[in-house]
Amino acid sequence: MTNKMKLLIGLLVVGIALVVTGIVLAVLPGQDKVNIPEGSPVIYEQARYLMGGANNELFIYDDGSIIYIEEKGLRFPMPERPATRTWRTGKLTGEQLDSLVDYLNNSGLDKLDEYYNYTTKPDESGSFSSSDMGFTITVNSGNLSKTVKTFGYMSPDNGETYPDMPAPLNDIYARLRTIAMATQEVYQESISQ
Repeated sequence: MTNKMKLLIGLLVVGIALVVTGIVLAVLPGQDKVNIPEGSPVIYEQARYLMGGANNELFIYDDGSIIYIEEKGLRFPMPERPATRTWRTGKLTGEQLDSLVDYLNNSGLDKLDEYYNYTTKPDESGSFSSSDMGFTITVNSGNLSKTVKTFGYMSPDNGETYPDMPAPLNDIYARLRTIAMATQEVYQESISQ
């Protein structure tokens, strides 16, 4: 399969994922509490922690609207520890959004492959370390239409950074995490499974 065909298939999968995500956001119970902008996001980020039972998604729209969703307790929820979804919102100014898009356009993201998997190496005892982190970044703005996915990268500081991810992904992750943490909680709900 040629690289061009892989890219086209990847873009198709991302397009379908964004449409499905938009539909899911539109019908989730919290949607009446959160103003979800029309159209697809310009920037989408997802950080999943399979074994940790967490999923975080950041949506940034072309009007600067931000929706950040944190889901916790997804793995083995119990009545005393239910799975929860927290909706957070914010807004970037036009200058802030332009600056972020310029940064992403010039970051080298467009030169990365579509998928990276962390290959572990044994430590001194011969055992392997692994992580359950999955990270996806999608940018659809101007000249940049790119999705990059990673899996299994280790974080030395409990999810604050992922220095082993291919550059510039750790810097992008840190910048988008700062934006997500600056949002305000607007709604929290239990997730029924």
